[in-house]
Amino acid sequence: NRQLIEQMVDYENYKNENESLKEQLQIQEDNPEWETMTASVIGRDPSDQFYSFTIDKGSNDGISVNDPVITEEGLVGLVSEGGFTYSKVLTILDVAIQVGAMDSVTREIGVTSGELPLAEQGMLLLSYLPRESQAQPGDIIATTGIGGVFPRDIVIGSISELRPDSKGLSLNAVIEPPADLRAVRDVLVVKSFEGQAAPESTR
Repeated sequence: NRQLIEQMVDYENYKNENESLKEQLQIQEDNPEWETMTASVIGRDPSDQFYSFTIDKGSNDGISVNDPVITEEGLVGLVSEGGFTYSKVLTILDVAIQVGAMDSVTREIGVTSGELPLAEQGMLLLSYLPRESQAQPGDIIATTGIGGVFPRDIVIGSISELRPDSKGLSLNAVIEPPADLRAVRDVLVVKSFEGQAAPESTR
């Protein structure tokens, strides 16, 4: 029985790895101009309120600070620090990360950022939409690529809720990422992409 259980566990592991590899290969095929590196999550800081994690690849693999981190579902975060064989990743739920974002339906531009009460629910905030915005719950929010830190058109999430900002001058939206960033296991690090900012301007 023990041997059978171990075989079943191995099978599930292989199955998950194969699915992950297929998805990552699809991303690479869809974006041939990107240079990417697959990585696995090997550690989490239970005290981090924004769910940062450590991956098993570092500078020996060509990974640098500020490299974007994604999955097949969308944007995860950014490499914040690292060593030869590991890197720490801050998620887009973190207050330290801001991302130029666009509503894929209305084409209106805003900025996503972390906010602690939302991060606890696995969500983040989109700010600076026009007060008269036609954005609706369910609209997909994607990266603009402005600033050269993140590639363009990576899904950040979808609008869950809309509300005026505290001064009533613009509209904010609560964004739900397509994957639970608190439980990511395998990622793709984008080491270079078209339109990427020069290293000295992002590091």
